[in-house]
Amino acid sequence: MRKVLIANWKMYYGPVKAGAWVRAFRRERLPKDIDISIAVPFVSLAAARASLGRATIPALAAQDVFWEKEGAFTGEVSPSMLLEFGVSVCIVGHSERRLLVGETDEMVAKKAEALQKAGITPVICVGETEAQRKKGQAAKVVRAQVEAAIKDVKPDGKAAAIIAYEPIWAIGTGKPCRPVDAKEMHDVIRDVIAKVWGARYRDDIRVIYGGSVNERNVTEYTTTTGIDGALVGSASLDPRTFALVCRAAVPA
Repeated sequence: MRKVLIANWKMYYGPVKAGAWVRAFRRERLPKDIDISIAVPFVSLAAARASLGRATIPALAAQDVFWEKEGAFTGEVSPSMLLEFGVSVCIVGHSERRLLVGETDEMVAKKAEALQKAGITPVICVGETEAQRKKGQAAKVVRAQVEAAIKDVKPDGKAAAIIAYEPIWAIGTGKPCRPVDAKEMHDVIRDVIAKVWGARYRDDIRVIYGGSVNERNVTEYTTTTGIDGALVGSASLDPRTFALVCRAAVPA
């Protein structure tokens, strides 16, 4: 199974800087046997698309979506709108949206389903807080999030979902989850996949890790634990650094 790396710029880089980032990144030497996407702010999708031209690496991703096709939903963006920019991947349920804007499991499920129906791969984020982990509730929390998110999503097809385990306490803190602990939570996620979709899909769905990933630790996540890739935050803001992460993820 091909590894996948997704850059999440969060609320950084308007159109000018986004275009410059893409042009710089395209000059980097990148591994061929890995799927690379960049999730840019809505306002920068056009600039990123223009700088990519006909290039397919990296793929263009969005950071969020709304589940309706159209209507009176001021400020929202639909899957069909994303398709007009050539978006093929979209993040849903990121912990920052769950915490800051109150996104619920039900909302995440609707978004994932809408994306898949439109032919866009949903990257479904799940993860526990530090308090939940200390109370021994990490597996319970993540299990419930995954079950809710994939109940109306299909396990196969062109836009098969990707699950991103991102422990909230590790995001942006410089304190990444230990690979062995990440592997343990990934096994929990795969058990849920088997329960909801059937045992044959347990290892067919790509499950990735997010949380203080950088060029120094990504190798251990992707080569020693069976984890299928990474969702990269701050380390993706510099195109050269993100290229280093990409190369480290699949060492020769």
